[in-house]
Amino acid sequence: MDKKKEYSKTVNLPKTDFQMKADLAYKEPVFIEEWDRERLYVKICEKNKDKEKFIFHDGPPYANANIHIGTGLNKVLKDFIIKYRSMSGNYVPFTPGWDCHGLPIEQLVLKEMKTDKSKVDRVVFRKQAADFASKFVEIQKSEFKRLGVIADWDHPYLTLDPKYEMFIVKVFGDLVEKGFIYRKKKPVYWCPTCETAMADAEVEYSDYSSDSIFVKFQIILLPEPFKTKEILLKDFSVLIWTTTPWTLPANVALAFNKESEYAAAVYKFEDSREEKLIVAKALAENVKDKIKAVSFEIVWEAKGIDFVSLKCRNPLVEDRQSQGIVAGFVSIEDGTGIVHIAPGHGQEDYQAGLEYGLEIISPVNDKGLYTKEVPEFENIHIYKANPLIIGKLDREGKILAKLRLTHSYPHCWRCGNPIIFRATPQWFLSVEHNDLRKKLLEAVKTVRWIPEYGENRITAMLEGRPDWCLSRQRLWGVPIPVFYCKECGEPLLDSKVIDKISALFGEKGSDLWFEVSEKELLKGTGAKCLSCNSASFKKEEDILDVWFDSGVSYEAVLSSGNYKDLEYPADLYIEGSDQHRGWFQTSMIPSVAVKGKSPYKNVLTHGFVVDGQGKKMSKSIGNIVSSDNLINKYGADVVRLWIASSDYKEDIRISDEIIRGLSDTYRKIRNTIRFLLGNIGDFDLKKALPFKDMQETDKYALSRLQQLISISLAAYESYEFHKAAAAIGNFCTVFLSGFYLDVLKDVLYCDKKDGIERKSAQSAMLKICSVIIRLISPILSFTAEEAWRELAKLLYDVPQSVFLLDFPVTDSKYVLHAETLEKWEKILYVRKEALAAYERLRQNKVIGSNLEASLNIRYGQKYNEVFKDLKLVNLTLGSWDVKCNFSDKEDDLLIEAAKSEYEKCARCWRHIDGIKDGLCPRCREVIDK
Repeated sequence: MDKKKEYSKTVNLPKTDFQMKADLAYKEPVFIEEWDRERLYVKICEKNKDKEKFIFHDGPPYANANIHIGTGLNKVLKDFIIKYRSMSGNYVPFTPGWDCHGLPIEQLVLKEMKTDKSKVDRVVFRKQAADFASKFVEIQKSEFKRLGVIADWDHPYLTLDPKYEMFIVKVFGDLVEKGFIYRKKKPVYWCPTCETAMADAEVEYSDYSSDSIFVKFQIILLPEPFKTKEILLKDFSVLIWTTTPWTLPANVALAFNKESEYAAAVYKFEDSREEKLIVAKALAENVKDKIKAVSFEIVWEAKGIDFVSLKCRNPLVEDRQSQGIVAGFVSIEDGTGIVHIAPGHGQEDYQAGLEYGLEIISPVNDKGLYTKEVPEFENIHIYKANPLIIGKLDREGKILAKLRLTHSYPHCWRCGNPIIFRATPQWFLSVEHNDLRKKLLEAVKTVRWIPEYGENRITAMLEGRPDWCLSRQRLWGVPIPVFYCKECGEPLLDSKVIDKISALFGEKGSDLWFEVSEKELLKGTGAKCLSCNSASFKKEEDILDVWFDSGVSYEAVLSSGNYKDLEYPADLYIEGSDQHRGWFQTSMIPSVAVKGKSPYKNVLTHGFVVDGQGKKMSKSIGNIVSSDNLINKYGADVVRLWIASSDYKEDIRISDEIIRGLSDTYRKIRNTIRFLLGNIGDFDLKKALPFKDMQETDKYALSRLQQLISISLAAYESYEFHKAAAAIGNFCTVFLSGFYLDVLKDVLYCDKKDGIERKSAQSAMLKICSVIIRLISPILSFTAEEAWRELAKLLYDVPQSVFLLDFPVTDSKYVLHAETLEKWEKILYVRKEALAAYERLRQNKVIGSNLEASLNIRYGQKYNEVFKDLKLVNLTLGSWDVKCNFSDKEDDLLIEAAKSEYEKCARCWRHIDGIKDGLCPRCREVIDK
């Protein structure tokens, strides 16, 4: 028989059921079923129920479609935190939630029904919408589970749940009681396509191309300061520039900059025509170029303040006058320095209108069509009317220039179409009442924002945000619990009535509002109109903004007592960075208004998922990456590793190439664990050596392990998961696979099975394996669970799930003295130089394996300690022949390699002195025994 084959039978081969092939797409669903069957979440909570709470509040995704990779990113980041905190000794009840009302769901249901909101039975529609949302709650729940997220999936919070709707109305009532709620006609963001008012958080800005025109407003009455110049200014017009010609029918004023100089200028053209115009003096030259005049002459100058009370004729509505006013927002940077004011179609215009008592005109209906207030264009969509208006003004000689302009413009987040400002009666939450804005800004400072720039971002948004428009003209949501007097039209804002509606919704759900009469809803309240004493009322038809639904979750979920062991305020909210203008604001506003403090102590934000080139994902571009495809191809753990390895503070790139690269990293980590498990499979825990009796190589490995624990703990604690993933991956691939385990192979495979060296190695490997499995468990949850179940077979009385264990902590007894660690740094340096010498031989085809080479090492005093124990060198550097020549120079180190002159051992393959009958002395002793 071949000696090599004969002797290889006596080698200690690794044994493990932890397979080389991951088969994640197949194995992971099995663990999910087991976690459900074994009620793992409940067991985790029971383990920690008497420990310090960490209250984590889940921001609710919309239940309107399958999850996308960005939604998965958010939930997996949350899962990292929950698993780490739970294993670190916190009680972390995790109630997942879903946003079940609102426009996204309504539009999809209407599309399924092939109808629009004006043609459906509201009660029937709402039941279909509820079924639709409930269906996607279950779909998304399954998808989140597939990603390895552990939560109280059997008891989620849903905003359509009656017990949740009860608190939506309750908080609205609390705000009414404290004076924050009012109704007023004022301009709000309006989507003509979706036919509803919109919140700031529902507005997205993107480029938009529109017509811009320079329009003349003929002067019909000069203000008092100009009376002496009446003849001189005869036939002059005020010139304005606008990018929204459709708003001209609603114009009631012209705004000047108070302190700026304005000029009455006569512009001359090549055809000898003249135009007498009022423009900002600083822009007179620019206007000349825009209207293509050849020259101009300034005949008179005045300050902007002098134009207050000027009267001009509206160029589209002959019987309407435009009044001269001054406003701080008027810029002298572009245009003409004069702004046309339509209070019904702009926030700044509206504020200026309030100051001057201007009429608020908004001749546009819900669909974006002109009303009968503009008879010439009645029932024409405003955007289709734009060219008609321009044509009319052009024919009448009132346009001096037409330009096409591309600029940033607000669009609807849902339908993607341009939106408008439109004045309609709406319900608002005042951010000025009772110094609420000031209190919000103070509350922001009490929160820890991660990253820190989040504080500046939300501060800027709160400083400039308008009052919150709460009403929506849609079907699917919680109705605004307000009644209107049928006699005088006054709204009934009665907290007792609202409390009753809240209780009714809690018992029967908000559909009740549309199912029963006003009389039945108000029964027993004795409600009377405060203006006319009438007892006859009609219900409000508008619903509440869906952001209000999710915004009051601090009350409906954290404070209500309906969800086990949750408390207010939460320790942590974590969502995408866009929620600075969304959920973070809409949660803080009612919380500070009603309870006087922020609903969260810490806020962590993450970026968005983009493609491999950093581009935003889009169906039209075709660069969307499907999370399902990635999971089916690589497994959820590889996707989780991608999330953990990314610095989520910035936008996160994903592509098949990126995931493929991380799958290689995953494979190296998995193979390291597999090697550890395989080589301790025959280890008797009762024979484990204490640290003091271990070989120094193993002591060094355990000391380095403490460094890894420290780094990983700090990374998890600061939510810097990419640092934890990098540290663990580097430890597995560089230190363990690249050094320690490579060094141990000879001991593990070829030393005596029960020898002290092998026991020492196995004792250390057992501890290392246990620690690494727990360190990676929040990230590689399925792999850690599989590995722990293998390791648990060697241990006594341990939980079968890794998530029922405690997270590793550093242990000082495993930390070597600084002098010893310094020595090992020198050893590793020597080893690196030796490997480099081997590599040169291999490149020259002198050797095929490192074991075929011998070393000649010359060194100075600095390395004396490294080489004083030849046994240690052999263990550290491998089974190499070492020939030492001392030098007097302290730092001198020269390593040369050559093909060994010795015979090869048929069992351990070392080339060593003393080979007899094919075996080295060590292998002969092992075989003889």
